[in-house]
Amino acid sequence: MQPAKYYFYQNPHDYYKWTKCPKCENKTKLRKYCLTIHYQEKSANFHQIVSLNKSCKFCPSCELIIAQQSEIESYLQQIIQGFGFSFNPENYLVFGTMDRKDWKKGQEEVFQSKDALEVISPFKDVWEFEIQPAGWYKE
Repeated sequence: MQPAKYYFYQNPHDYYKWTKCPKCENKTKLRKYCLTIHYQEKSANFHQIVSLNKSCKFCPSCELIIAQQSEIESYLQQIIQGFGFSFNPENYLVFGTMDRKDWKKGQEEVFQSKDALEVISPFKDVWEFEIQPAGWYKE
């Protein structure tokens, strides 16, 4: 496995897109990342590592990747239904990234799980943030 890279936040809010980093308040940039996701259907003993080449918000100073949960789940639902299973949002984990050249290679040929794990960089940490809607609040 590659050394850990980046921090990750999966944004569950469709209406809030994080134009500024939730940690340092710098402007985020739009970047494409090959996110790697582990999906496990426990009842059928089905495991799959999926890679998505997806546009995400990125804060260069914090090394934070922000991905929309609804977009990830939409892609995953299509992929998992292609294997003949119904998608359950509790059965997946976004755990790292891979280089684009490795992602392209994976599109041309099927990786075995152990080969895929050798090219994946796990996240340093997964962060959570609370959103306080705009408005006036007592101190």
